[in-house]
Amino acid sequence: MVSIKDVARLAGVSPTTVSRVINGTGATSPRTTQRVLEAIEALGYQPNLLARSLRVQRSKLLGFLVIDIESPVFARLAKHIEDAATRKGYNLILCNVGENPKKEKEYLEVLIQRQVEGIIFSRVSDESLLYKTPQLSRIPYVVLDRNLEREEAPTVKLDNYQAGTLAAEHLVSLGHRYMACITGPLKIKICRERLEGFTETAQKKGIPAENLFVVEGNFKIDGGKMGMEKILTLPHPPTAIFCMNDLMALGAISAIRERGFSIPEDFSVIGLDNTILSEYSYPPLTTVAQPFDQMAKEAINLLLKLIEGKKVRKKEILLSPQLLVRASTAPLQK
Repeated sequence: MVSIKDVARLAGVSPTTVSRVINGTGATSPRTTQRVLEAIEALGYQPNLLARSLRVQRSKLLGFLVIDIESPVFARLAKHIEDAATRKGYNLILCNVGENPKKEKEYLEVLIQRQVEGIIFSRVSDESLLYKTPQLSRIPYVVLDRNLEREEAPTVKLDNYQAGTLAAEHLVSLGHRYMACITGPLKIKICRERLEGFTETAQKKGIPAENLFVVEGNFKIDGGKMGMEKILTLPHPPTAIFCMNDLMALGAISAIRERGFSIPEDFSVIGLDNTILSEYSYPPLTTVAQPFDQMAKEAINLLLKLIEGKKVRKKEILLSPQLLVRASTAPLQK
């Protein structure tokens, strides 16, 4: 097995100098650093990261509690968070909680036992048990997107009210006067925020409350389909549908087609997230895009500040959504 002494011998420096280069501590000249790095590469030396973490009391591990890894949104977030963590020299432990509050709490305890330096998580819903875990107060953490009412934890999230506002403004601008919203589970705060943004904006634009129909969905394709089937049974079905994620929008489109209607000629449909499915659906889906890459970077940067003991002035970082208009929405046919 190659040792640090072997690297030092090949590079013509002391083992202490090699240690400085590996750990990024102390001053070494660029030329010396280059010799050490070349020796490490030539010998295939791999530092003992566990021993190093025990010496410096740093594991260089972060935890990420994922609500549902099968969701295109959380799969994409996980990728961006892992990329952002790796760029900062950290490894990521991923835990799929499966929308289960009990499992969420159990995985949190596992991550703490693994001595992660910090944790990022999206609460399952208002039913989350994490606030009942005393250990959480002893480790830096950041809430990503799904926070609780009046929560003071460091949070990075989409401006969900604004997301609902963008959807309403777009549909009203197309002349639609009867609109529906297929929400996510209303026990999740972000769904209530999106609904509030949508309904309040529509009413400010002159749409009567009785012209707005709300169906609670589940963030899955079948929820969008079942929600749309309910909407189609109304005596005066809305002509424009806002779905709180792209998956439910695809389900709504499926239900519309099964009844022999066309999109956007008969119904305009708008989603939220801008997953890859939205761009390649037929017709391409108008959606409110989330800045997933920026969200992940902000979450990692905020978490590392907390780990390093730096003062955090802004505990809630709100990111702006963006409307992407495609072919699934069109002016109301008179």
